[in-house]
Amino acid sequence: MGTREEPQDLVTALGELADLRSRVDNAQRLAEMGDYDWHIESDTNTWSDQLYRIYGYEPGAIQASYDVFMQHIHPDDRDMVRAVHQQAYASGEPYEMVERIVRPDGELRYLASNGQVLTDANGTPIRFRGTCIDITDRVRAEQAHEETAVRLAEELQARRQAAELNDNVVQGLTAAMYAAELGDLERTKAYVAETLAKASRMLDDLVLAGGDPDLTRQDAARLGDPT
Repeated sequence: MGTREEPQDLVTALGELADLRSRVDNAQRLAEMGDYDWHIESDTNTWSDQLYRIYGYEPGAIQASYDVFMQHIHPDDRDMVRAVHQQAYASGEPYEMVERIVRPDGELRYLASNGQVLTDANGTPIRFRGTCIDITDRVRAEQAHEETAVRLAEELQARRQAAELNDNVVQGLTAAMYAAELGDLERTKAYVAETLAKASRMLDDLVLAGGDPDLTRQDAARLGDPT
């Protein structure tokens, strides 16, 4: 009887394993996470279905290897990734990093990866395994937030400069014109001189702060002869 039960037990176990794999795949889809297992000596790299999708492929569409993996790493990140792996290989310590990959269609994605080295009884590294999480949406959201913050800061700076322009220049010109209407030439000249000095300092500050250089004049503005 034991012999007849063993095949059924095997079928049950295989069914449970398939169900577990399906559940894991669904969970990885939701988490935008895939896992890998690289056998160093044979250079065979086993990827989960979701990891293929993260890299822009249908599951099993390519033969994964370390070279294939490196070909998808953004050129500017390859030296960093190699250095991290070499350090882990030499030390046996786990690693974490964020790297950029380029999908076959040219899309750039950001991955948060971690891994660990497995060794044999002699301490020789035989496998790398770990997980990769696609964090592209989060990175882009953070970048958009930073860009919004920069634009807000620039807008506030422009408003501050507009207020200073009104306080230091417009009001000065108004006072000069009022003094001129009263026939007070000395006060008119004093207001004009003070206002020009303030305007010059403001324009200098704008240029030093990276403001619009077109706000400065190549030649000094000339006041018309009031008549």
